[in-house]
Amino acid sequence: MSSKKIINSIQFLRGFAALAVVVHHTGGYVKRYFEPALLFGDYFSLGFAGVDLFFVISGFIIHFTSENYLNNPSRLKEYLKKRFVRVYPIYWVITTVLFVSSWLITIILHRNIFSIGYPNTFSAYLQTYTLFPLHFAINPVTWTLSYELFFYLGFSLLIISKRLWVIPALILSVSLFHLTVNMPDGNLSYFNFFFSGYNFEFLFGFLIFQFYKSVKLPNLLSIFLLIVSFGVIIYFGYSVSDIDSFKRVLVFGLPSSLILIALLNLEQNEVISFPKFCLTLGDASYTLYLIHFPMMLLINKLPQIMGYTITANQEVLYSYFIIICIIIASIFVHKWIEKPLAKRLNMILNS
Repeated sequence: MSSKKIINSIQFLRGFAALAVVVHHTGGYVKRYFEPALLFGDYFSLGFAGVDLFFVISGFIIHFTSENYLNNPSRLKEYLKKRFVRVYPIYWVITTVLFVSSWLITIILHRNIFSIGYPNTFSAYLQTYTLFPLHFAINPVTWTLSYELFFYLGFSLLIISKRLWVIPALILSVSLFHLTVNMPDGNLSYFNFFFSGYNFEFLFGFLIFQFYKSVKLPNLLSIFLLIVSFGVIIYFGYSVSDIDSFKRVLVFGLPSSLILIALLNLEQNEVISFPKFCLTLGDASYTLYLIHFPMMLLINKLPQIMGYTITANQEVLYSYFIIICIIIASIFVHKWIEKPLAKRLNMILNS
């Protein structure tokens, strides 16, 4: 099993998940403001399932990249440095650009495009920049990053000592009770955050790494898992909402796990390969995820700002153009800002 093949599979799925979320949000804008016009026939209305796939991937990749850190507290600092560089620098850059842009647009055009009603308090800014749970987000998609950090924190306990497994186990036990007995009502609360069903999706990815190391699936079984998993998502997914935590785990989390297992096996068996562009998109998936929503809002407002009124059919075509712009911008930002910034910070932190 080569790390290159694993990373290629992961990178492909990262790009796929991010693009699904992009099309979901872009199509949602069209549906909300230009109905009955629909983007891609509204098939990507369940594109938010890409978030569940992200969480499964996160569980796998954090175990894969940090397996040798387990029960080795001397490497905790190294682990935390890597997680910090991975998450925060480009997030801070993009978030600062959004705040400055929002401020300038408000002054010049007397309208707020990105975040209406932001508290503008020190506490709010601190929580936004630290990705504190339930922070007030100028960028609506960043709530998922708070969960990522929570997952990383749980993994860090196993780095300190494997005996601390009891803490993640307790969190999962309460989460299971929360999902099956005391169903969440969707309201924002710290209890719902810490004992979310997303914890299980991270666990699925974490366990898949162990399974994948020891079990090799036949190609036909892998293909069968792919077909069944996508079938479950498509058939049942349209009845799942953002706050259906239990359904999300069953309809999106479990199939995403099987998709990951199948692709990893097919990649290992050299049955499939991934186009370079898909891997490039996977490399830029974090940036793509961060910039897509504010870019979508801003570009959609440009005709109105310039005094043009577009029809529903024109909006659909315009939305395809927006998606292309977002993809190009994300690859550019990743190549010329995110990567050099991460490289520079790694050099500083390791010096």
